[in-house]
Amino acid sequence: MNVTVEKRTEWKDIDCDELIIPLWKGEAIAEVYPELDQFFAGSLAAMQEEKEISGEAKAVTVIHTMGKLAAKKLLIAGMGSPESFDFVSARASFARAAKTAGAKGKEKTVAIDLRTVGSLDMDRFSQAVTEAFGLSAYHYEGYRLKPKREAAALGTVQLLVDSDEAAATSMIGVMRGEALVQGTNLARTLVNEPGNYMTPTALKDAIVEVAKRYGMEYEVLAQDKLVEMGMGGVLSVAKGSAEEPFVVAVKYQGKETWEDVIGLIGKGVTFDTGGISIKPVAGMEDMKSDMGGAAAMIGALEALGQLKPKANVLTVIGCVENMPSSTAYKPGDVITTMSGKTVEIITTDAEGRLVLADCITYAKAKGVSCLVDAATLTGGIVVALGNFCSGVMTNNDALVGELLSAAGQAGERLWQLPTFEEYRELNKSRFADLKNSGGRYGHGIIGGVFLQEFAEETPWAHLDIAGTAYVASVSDLHPSGATGVMVRTIAQFVLNRSQV
Repeated sequence: MNVTVEKRTEWKDIDCDELIIPLWKGEAIAEVYPELDQFFAGSLAAMQEEKEISGEAKAVTVIHTMGKLAAKKLLIAGMGSPESFDFVSARASFARAAKTAGAKGKEKTVAIDLRTVGSLDMDRFSQAVTEAFGLSAYHYEGYRLKPKREAAALGTVQLLVDSDEAAATSMIGVMRGEALVQGTNLARTLVNEPGNYMTPTALKDAIVEVAKRYGMEYEVLAQDKLVEMGMGGVLSVAKGSAEEPFVVAVKYQGKETWEDVIGLIGKGVTFDTGGISIKPVAGMEDMKSDMGGAAAMIGALEALGQLKPKANVLTVIGCVENMPSSTAYKPGDVITTMSGKTVEIITTDAEGRLVLADCITYAKAKGVSCLVDAATLTGGIVVALGNFCSGVMTNNDALVGELLSAAGQAGERLWQLPTFEEYRELNKSRFADLKNSGGRYGHGIIGGVFLQEFAEETPWAHLDIAGTAYVASVSDLHPSGATGVMVRTIAQFVLNRSQV
C-alpha cells in the first residue's frame, strides 16, 4: 500500500475507485460538500434526511456514482461527535471505512478528503488515517497450499488537502504512521509464525535482519558465550530443548555520544510447553505467541530505524524454547542468574522471568539509564485486565508516566498495577535468594516484581502483554491472532524522549 498526499482538485475529476469523505455528527452534507450534493441532484441531502447517511462514529455509506464523478464509488465515513473526536476515534472510523473500501480483495485506488475538526492537527489526523488503512489491511496467509484470499486489497491511498502547507504537515504524519504500521505488522507476522518455523535461531536472525537494514550495531551471544557470562536464567530454560538459545543486543544510536541510553528488553520464548510443569493441551498451540514481547521490541526497532529519533537505545532480547525432556530443568532446582542471585524453581512454566532477568542484568552492565521490558509473562494479567488492556508495573513513577502518555498517543490501552513491598515478599525462597513463582493470587504483579529484583535501582517498567499480544477476537484494526501490541507505544516513548 502506497500513501500519498496531494492537493485537492475538482471533485468530479478525482479519478479513483473509491472517494472517501468524512462527515461529523451534526454536519449537513449539503453544506459541507455542496458541489458533491449538486452532482447527485440533491440526493445526498435527501439520503441524510432519511438517515441513510450518518455522521455517527464508524457509520459508512457506499454510493455508486454512476458516472457522475470520475470516482467509481463515494464512501461517506461517519466520524462521530466533534467534541469527542481524537486520534483514536479518527483511526477507528477510518479503519471501518478501510475495511469497506478493501472488500473483495481487489487492489484499488482510494482517495480521502483530509479535513479535520476540533483539536486534532493535520499531522496526527494523517497518521491516524495511515495507521487505519495499514493496520486493517494486514493479512497473514500462513502455509496453505492455495491462498485463502488475495493479500493485497489496496494499492494507493491518496490523502487530499487544500494547500501546500497542509500537504507538508500531513506528510509528516503519513511517514510516522507508515513506520509504525510496518513495525506493528512485522511484529504480527513474527508472532503468527508457527513454532517449528520461528525457532530461537529464526528469531535471532529476524532481529539481526532489522539491525542490518538500518545500519545498527548488534551482538549475538550464542550458547558458549552465555555460559561464559553466567546467564543461568536463559540457559536453564533452554536445557530441555534441542534448539540453541541466543541473546541478541542491538544498539541504535541517534545521538552523537553514547549516553542516556534507553534499555528495551524482550522475552523471546519461541514456544512454551511449560517444560516439566507442562501446560494443558487446550490452547497450547497458541504458545507460539510467547515471544510477543521480543516481537514488540523488534517491531519498535523497525519503526525507529525509519523515523531516526535523536535517542540512544539498547535492545536486548532472549531467544529460547521451553521444552520438557530428560535434560530439562526441574521444579526444586536452584539456578544462578547472571546477576549472581539464585532462584529456586517452583514451576518451569514461570520461565520468561528467568530469561528477562539475565537480559536486564546484561543491559544494566552496558550502562542503560532506564529499562522497559515487554513480555507475555503471566496468565494473571489476563484474569486482571482481559484482552483489551496491557498491564504496566514500575519502580519509578516518572518513567511509567512517560509510558502511559506514549500509550495514550499511540492509542493503545495500558493500566498500572501496584508493586507494593508485600508482593515482593512473596518471591522470597527458603533455599535461594528468590523463587520463580510466588503463588496464584496477584500472580501478574508477583511476576513483575520478580523482575524488579534484577532492575534494582535502575528506573524500570514492565509491560505484561499476555492478554493482548495474541487474541481470538477480530476488529477493524486487526484480524484474529497476533496484534503487534506495544510496538507503537514503545516507539512513541522513544520519540518523546528524543524531543526532550
